[in-house]
Amino acid sequence: MTKRPHIVIFNPDQWRGDVLGHVGNRAAVTPNLDRMVETDGVSFRWAFCQNTVCTPSRCSFMSGWYTHVHGHRTMHHMMRQGEPVLLRTLKTCGRKSSSTLTFP
Repeated sequence: MTKRPHIVIFNPDQWRGDVLGHVGNRAAVTPNLDRMVETDGVSFRWAFCQNTVCTPSRCSFMSGWYTHVHGHRTMHHMMRQGEPVLLRTLKTCGRKSSSTLTFP
């Protein structure tokens, strides 16, 4: 049986893409995050958010949908029952007895 990976999603609020040392910011003192990227992690230097407001942007990140697809346009339009959510999918897949993750 293959061991399942541990997944940590670090999604800070209101950070620009250049605030970490490993992307070249000499003023940033982020040794732990820099080391994690070097050994186990992934860092997206050119990632873009779908919305300038945090809640719609996170809804997009968690569902994989653009913010306008199901009306996640403002702080007051949260995820609704029945919509796909990355964290729920990972949790469900973690309960399966097979060693292969399959996403619905």
